Amino acid sequence: MLSHARFSFFVLLGSGSLATLLITPFLSLDPINLPKMMVVVTGASLLLTYVAINFKELLRDQSVIFATSATFIVLLTIALLTNPAPWADQLWGTWGRSTGYLTYFAFILFMLSAAVLTRENETRTLQQLFERVSYLISGYALLQTLDLDPIAWSQKAMVATLGNINFMSSFLGLASISFLSRLVAETISITAKAHYTFLLALNLSLIWISGSIQGLAIFAAGATTLVALVLRKKTNFQRAIFWLLFTIPQGALVFLGTTGIGPLSSLRQDTVIFRRDYWLAGINMTNENRLNGVGIDAYGDYYQQYRDLAAVVRTGPQRVTNTAHNIFLDVSTGSGLLAGLSFLFIFVITFRVIFSMLKTGNFTSTDVAVAGIFIGFVIFCLISINQIGVGIWGFIFMGYLQGWNGRQKNSHSNRKLDQERSISKKFVPKPTLNVMPKMSTAIFGVLGLTLSLMPNITDVQMLSAVKSKNYDVMLEVVSKSSATQAHKDRYLNSMLEEGRETEAYEFALTVLQSNPRSDLALRVIGSHEGAPKNLRITSLEQLIKQDPNNLELSQNIRGLINSLGE
Repeated sequence: MLSHARFSFFVLLGSGSLATLLITPFLSLDPINLPKMMVVVTGASLLLTYVAINFKELLRDQSVIFATSATFIVLLTIALLTNPAPWADQLWGTWGRSTGYLTYFAFILFMLSAAVLTRENETRTLQQLFERVSYLISGYALLQTLDLDPIAWSQKAMVATLGNINFMSSFLGLASISFLSRLVAETISITAKAHYTFLLALNLSLIWISGSIQGLAIFAAGATTLVALVLRKKTNFQRAIFWLLFTIPQGALVFLGTTGIGPLSSLRQDTVIFRRDYWLAGINMTNENRLNGVGIDAYGDYYQQYRDLAAVVRTGPQRVTNTAHNIFLDVSTGSGLLAGLSFLFIFVITFRVIFSMLKTGNFTSTDVAVAGIFIGFVIFCLISINQIGVGIWGFIFMGYLQGWNGRQKNSHSNRKLDQERSISKKFVPKPTLNVMPKMSTAIFGVLGLTLSLMPNITDVQMLSAVKSKNYDVMLEVVSKSSATQAHKDRYLNSMLEEGRETEAYEFALTVLQSNPRSDLALRVIGSHEGAPKNLRITSLEQLIKQDPNNLELSQNIRGLINSLGE
């Protein structure tokens, strides 16, 4: 009979793989993120019973990480219940991102499950599967590079199944760390060395061709960690620390150079400069909404209000974003400062595990690989968006590292058991694992699948209505509780394109009831000649408040308001 631990391990591996690979290009408006969100939420629901069963073990071996994770979820829940941001966008995440409450809850469950599961199961399997998934990403990216993509995407780009060049580059950067660990931390055959050298070269070439520096930055950080751990194994702790103290400042100088600061400012990258604008807006947003943030995944509704004049002038007011491009800031802006700090502390705890590895020298080659991947993931978190297909592996590997103490205890227990067997010359059976509690697992799994299916079905129906230009069905779809602000904006734009201003105005009024900050709804109401004058003026003034540094917008709106007052 399949044990609960073995079943949960399969769920962990399967969810990680599917979350990276699954896309629905012919069914959904968002064929990338919504299906991935469905996978992680359903998978985490199936793991919930396993986490509950191992509650005592988590308290015993991972008490700090468990308490920190529980605190983060509580603060996230408070933000969900108390913020005025649209409920659907907070629960499932903003359309095109899907990093809402359910996704972060799922990530935490994957991390805690991995912390326990990797004590009992073959840990190398996790690394092997991750590498095999990367084969498919590399292969698809190569097809796109050769213009052989079987899917007619709206844009031709090397994105694989991750939707963005930077995400593809980051994933290949993480996989490259794993391949490098095979070469520097393991004793393998010449054939195996050739195999991993080819894969490493292929990935780095694809990253270079893509033009995305994220993958290179991630790989460099991971490679630095690998070298430190290998030095510790072959020499001593002091040399490993010296290596880190030598390389980390250089990496910091290179990063500052890409932002146009310091002696290496010639490395300046416009995309990094833009991120400075996004980070500053996120810091301002967090500072003014410390208690519970502005709403989970609601950064985009507030970005224009908190960006500075330099961000507006740099490329024009039309450059906007719905994420801080820094996962820690995304959490703090959405859920408050305490939630952001508790989330950050989860990473700090994992850093402490790696330091313990360096200090003791007790680690395997798989530990080396995962430690390097985690450090690469930290770089990803600092400069990118929490893309689900990449993020799930980051949290799984974090859980793996947090289970290191448990694996050390298991190793000691197994050696003691072997000694007892050799003395008594009697076979001592290993403790049997719990039989899978089918009922509770099934209930939670169905609940997770149902919750995560709702926005996917809505998105599929919306695409069908848009293709057929059936505006009645479109209205039914956007009136559902699972419709996001992006779906409503799509409907409003369709009405305006068809010259149906009155219908657009009437729907905009309903939109403002659930999201008073909807930029498009405010514009529709402010420009509709049939709307009450006071309502138009109020809507136009709100637009200025939400984008105070957009001087061109303010000037145009002030002129319109003056004409209404005449």
